[in-house]
Amino acid sequence: MKSLKSSLALLCLFLFIVTACTKNGEPNAPNGQIAISKLKLKINQPDSMLLVGADTTKSVTWTINPTGSDDIQTHTIAALIKFSKAGQYTIKASNGDITSNTVTVTVIDSVYEPVYNAKFSAGEQINLTPRIIKSTKSDSSYMGFTATTKNSYCTNSRLDYGIYFGASTYYIQFNGIFFVTPECGIGSSPVSASNDFRSYLTPLKLGSYPIHISFEGTNYDGTIEVTQTQVIFHWDNSSGIIISPTTLTR
Repeated sequence: MKSLKSSLALLCLFLFIVTACTKNGEPNAPNGQIAISKLKLKINQPDSMLLVGADTTKSVTWTINPTGSDDIQTHTIAALIKFSKAGQYTIKASNGDITSNTVTVTVIDSVYEPVYNAKFSAGEQINLTPRIIKSTKSDSSYMGFTATTKNSYCTNSRLDYGIYFGASTYYIQFNGIFFVTPECGIGSSPVSASNDFRSYLTPLKLGSYPIHISFEGTNYDGTIEVTQTQVIFHWDNSSGIIISPTTLTR
């Protein structure tokens, strides 16, 4: 039985726009002005923007010049825009008594190709925190884990990984980083993911079980020892994958 589970993510336009624009965007705009994530972009590359300090009960009117090459999706005081032609465009926003200064965006003569997956950054390490999950329907219990990167990634990142169980052996494979939306959100933090082996019908039984973890082209091997009172991970924590704690009480 084998099944790989990749991190699933859904585009949330409003959340993405607000995340990208309300932090230190380019420029970091004061009230009444446009905060925009990029001033230089490629053809068809999304650019998020927000009118800082605008009345959220009223929509914003966006004025783009020249017109005809822009595709804009609006949500109250925020918007997502892309351009189908290279050139320079000025953007102005108004909302009630607020009218912003113009912002100039340069679109270069290169077509945007979205990227949804990336490799781990240099020096990465995965910290794996195991846990025991008690079944609510029986006396069985199962193995679960939370994996967290040591390095930080942009705010719309997820951990791309797979797990499966076969021949009384536990497998985990870390593939890289998955982006919820193409392009990085502003800001960064370590990336975490939690999962468990309940769907594989592998309740903990007394014995010793191999565990194999694939990460950055290296296979890491160890064993999980299950006793009446403990689950013990026999694992080399010197590099790559760090398992802590290595002993759990049942």
